[in-house]
Amino acid sequence: MRHCIAGSLIVLVLLVSPALAETLQVVGAGSLVDAFTDLLRRFPAGADTIATPEFGPSGLMREKIETGMNVDLFASADMEQARRVAVGHPERSVIHFTRNRLCAIARAAVGLTPANMLDRLLDPAVRLATSTPGADPAGDYAWAVFARAEAVRAGARGALEAKAQQLYGGGAKTPPLVSGKGAVEGIFLSDRADLALAYCSGAPAVVREIPGLAVVPLPPELSVGPAYGMVLLNPKPLTLRFATFIMSEGGQAVMKAHGFDPVALIEPVPPSPGLLVQRMGQASRVISTDRISALKAITQKVAFMTDRGEQQSEWTGPSLWDVLVASGAIESIKPGEQARLAARVTGADGYSAVVALAEIAPQFAGRPVQLADHMNGALLPDHALRLIVPGDRRGGRSVRDVIRIDID
Repeated sequence: MRHCIAGSLIVLVLLVSPALAETLQVVGAGSLVDAFTDLLRRFPAGADTIATPEFGPSGLMREKIETGMNVDLFASADMEQARRVAVGHPERSVIHFTRNRLCAIARAAVGLTPANMLDRLLDPAVRLATSTPGADPAGDYAWAVFARAEAVRAGARGALEAKAQQLYGGGAKTPPLVSGKGAVEGIFLSDRADLALAYCSGAPAVVREIPGLAVVPLPPELSVGPAYGMVLLNPKPLTLRFATFIMSEGGQAVMKAHGFDPVALIEPVPPSPGLLVQRMGQASRVISTDRISALKAITQKVAFMTDRGEQQSEWTGPSLWDVLVASGAIESIKPGEQARLAARVTGADGYSAVVALAEIAPQFAGRPVQLADHMNGALLPDHALRLIVPGDRRGGRSVRDVIRIDID
């Protein structure tokens, strides 16, 4: 009898244990923060199955994995770190998934051009900053640039290695120079350098943050081609699905949109249009922008308070309820189930807000919450969608550029 009871308890634990729910833990290079955050938002899987990703210098992240960090997929800014994680594990697949470029970011006073690049790099009056070799592939790529400089001018390699300040990418050894700012931004804001070698993918954000900087491509004789590799540490279906998503045309388009050079994209295309609707326990659904545009539209004037005062606009677009019904994620004839469900609406920037289905279901409150595609009669840029919640005193639920909805 005791054996029967024990067996029954084991079966019960297996049936209800949350540990059986498959989750995806991604670790990646610091240069992949924006791109992979976007990929994970667009990935057709329940938001509750995606663990919070962790990013940092690839070499340091690889060391964390080797000392026992629980990871499903590791995306490195080079191939070497990914390959090292796979050594002795023939079941771990290593995949080259994108490329980047190294650029020079300099103050306007440097007068930097591709033609005078080496002269300015060697100029004793120009302070040069790089990432940290060994800990961060961006530092290794900078040292590769110095090696190429040696072939152009004898003695250049030694001179550049001697003058380069390793100001970021070293983890605890190179803390942010300015609190709350990115590593490269901090270099210029703290006036530690006049020129920095960094990834081209992240350069536009630095220039937007700090006026007066210029991004200059390296000349061909100094250029290197950063190749990014990911390693799948297990054969979990969710891990394999996410890796496939990264290599898909849509995933590669996301990488391109974030400044990377895709390796599996024949023609440059924008990220796949459409709204991802995911309901727990059901297959993912994507409802196209054309389908959304064809739904019955409502027009309403909505006012709410913002940090800049009251904002009042006229919004046009279908109701959120109609969009969810059209996606097939909910059935309008089952009012009982609507009372216990909520829709989490997420924008392209990661911001999200929750709307209870009972708020919008016609059988309950029936509030005219909408996904607007027009503001004041004009189509929103790039056919974007905006969550509009009339009656809210503040605009905290006015999610911009809606790309996914999770129902649970």
